[in-house]
Amino acid sequence: MSSVLVIGATGRQGGAVAHLLLDHGHDVAVYVRSPESPAASTLARAGARIVAGDLSDPRSLTAAATGVDAVFGLSVPFGSGGQREEVEQGRHLIDAAARADAHLVYSSVCGGERTQRTDIGHADSKQQIEAYLRQRRLRATVLGPVYFMENALNLGFSRLADGVLANPLSPGKPLDQVTGRDIAALAVHAVEHPDRFVGERVDIVSDRVTGEQAARILSEVTGREIPYRQLPLDQVRQWAGAEIADMFQRFEDATEFMDVESLHARYPEVKWHSYADWARTVDWDRIL
Repeated sequence: MSSVLVIGATGRQGGAVAHLLLDHGHDVAVYVRSPESPAASTLARAGARIVAGDLSDPRSLTAAATGVDAVFGLSVPFGSGGQREEVEQGRHLIDAAARADAHLVYSSVCGGERTQRTDIGHADSKQQIEAYLRQRRLRATVLGPVYFMENALNLGFSRLADGVLANPLSPGKPLDQVTGRDIAALAVHAVEHPDRFVGERVDIVSDRVTGEQAARILSEVTGREIPYRQLPLDQVRQWAGAEIADMFQRFEDATEFMDVESLHARYPEVKWHSYADWARTVDWDRIL
């Protein structure tokens, strides 16, 4: 059994990691800004220790990491400070793990090890964090997720509540996608096998599907007819901003994809989810 500090445990990704660690019998502490939140309360009932703190507070973060075997963490660029704030928080996380001599499992983004700027803010901030990580002396594993299957649950964007699956990509354009369940499984596997994972960087993909295929799968799983609808990029730019529109343009132009079969063969312990597998885990009656 390992002692593990989980950062971002009240979010979808960190929460999946925390719950899976608890299921595996590990001693789990979760570092949260709002200990009274429903997600934190659920984790406490499941057996996690709640530690109040913020990624912007390096002293509290270091104190929380001291004495644990591993730290799982991620950073997001959606605070008031945007990309600058995310980079700062990522560095605090790395420094805390280094001071505690803990194995850091950091969830970044696919391709985050590259040094050439993408001009996609949330990707460039991860690149800066990974560059800082490479300069530090610590035991670390970096996971690089692709586009999340769970993004379809953002009904304001996917329009699933309106009976369609909306996305800016062409109907037949393939897109590498990952579910948080598989990120959590690989993260926990890394915590449990540090000798295999320290020093490793693994980009993660669960399945590759087109918009038309995703809509067909969702139709079959939900029992509702869900057609695919391509959103104009100009409309996406107005709704979600230039960064998101530019990201989808990169996806549309992409000609290289990950080797899904080789990745899954390398880590069979993850028990990877296809898009249909993931869709069957969702309570669609509640979501819709």
